[in-house]
Amino acid sequence: MVLQKGDFVRIDYIGKIKESGKVFDTTIEKVAKEHGIYDEKIDFKPAPIVVGANHVIKGLDEALVGLEVGEKKIVEIPPEKGYGERDPKLIKVFPIREFTKRGLKPYPGMRVEIDGKIGKVQSVGGGRVRVDFNYELAGKALEYEVIVKEKINKLEEKIRLLLELHMPFADANTHEIKIEDGKARIILADIAKIKSNAMLAKHLVAKDVFNFLEEITTIEFVDVFKKPEKQEKQAKS
Repeated sequence: MVLQKGDFVRIDYIGKIKESGKVFDTTIEKVAKEHGIYDEKIDFKPAPIVVGANHVIKGLDEALVGLEVGEKKIVEIPPEKGYGERDPKLIKVFPIREFTKRGLKPYPGMRVEIDGKIGKVQSVGGGRVRVDFNYELAGKALEYEVIVKEKINKLEEKIRLLLELHMPFADANTHEIKIEDGKARIILADIAKIKSNAMLAKHLVAKDVFNFLEEITTIEFVDVFKKPEKQEKQAKS
């Protein structure tokens, strides 16, 4: 069956800048190493998404509709369906003293953070620094090679996919999921107890569950704390 909006899938992809052919993103470790974008902190594997849920950029999301599992497709994506057009208002000029008082010596290409925004220095001269706060891929036409690796059909595994998507810091298989009478009870992995962004992740999981899984009307997230075995033995002694 071909994919439709609301389907739960895992996809592999290679993202390129159309004009230059430069690879900027991929789910495939071998490709990342070949193109110099490998990061040992990233777990390269098929990306879990729900078709039509904006888990990937719009152009890629739309291209998935109508594909079949195992099918590969090359998609050309214009800026408006990628990372947007460049906004001239996001190019700012600052006095160079704003950098020197922070101990910085700006140069073209330097990445800087100002007022919580990341930008790239375009030019330095005349005591002024020109900084572009547009996203690096804004205004770029893109090309994606995408293949649908798997479609998820079981309700419990769909919830597990959302946990994998929104809680990438935890092995999705370490969460316990129990479903009964429209209620999903999720006993979270230990690592979820200490992550500062776990609360936001729970909200996103719940939002997607309620949007795409009509069978579920209630979600209960549970953090279970157990006494370490060593302490338990000491208490008994």
